[in-house]
Amino acid sequence: RHEYIPVGSQPRIPRSTVLERFTPRRASVLRSVLLGAAAVILSACSQIPFGIQEPQVKVTGLELLPAQGMEQRIAVHLGITNPNGRDLSVRGISYKIGIENIDVLSGVSSQVPTLKAYEETPVTVEVSANLLSIARLVQHFSQRAVSDRVSYNFDAKLDFSQWLPSMRVSEQGEIKLQY
Repeated sequence: RHEYIPVGSQPRIPRSTVLERFTPRRASVLRSVLLGAAAVILSACSQIPFGIQEPQVKVTGLELLPAQGMEQRIAVHLGITNPNGRDLSVRGISYKIGIENIDVLSGVSSQVPTLKAYEETPVTVEVSANLLSIARLVQHFSQRAVSDRVSYNFDAKLDFSQWLPSMRVSEQGEIKLQY
């Protein structure tokens, strides 16, 4: 239902408008609350550590574990170096290992010790072999002559506790084969 408003007359505005509700006292209280919230947010942001250097990860060894059915488990021994002046608490790590650019091994672990400042921490993780990728790798080597060196890559994502963002690290290299 519409109310008829004659031409040239002002429409009626309800008495309690938004502007009338904002008394100087309420505006002062609202301003204080907003300033307090901004102070809390800024102090929380000041606790976030910036300038964290990426840890270095290197594969120091591989060890075959007893097979479980069709799945072959492998223990991968890593050395994770923390180049920072503070300990880094790791919540978890996900990783994959490729040979000749074919991802063959992968895994995840939440059992990672705290990385001590300026130290190399030994970490052992278990990976599972992807049988289809191994078949592709066998096919790769059957089509090409096997050289005395094989390239590998190791990629990992480290999830840290606290306010640190996760970091991705990778290592690439070659393994010399001995016949």
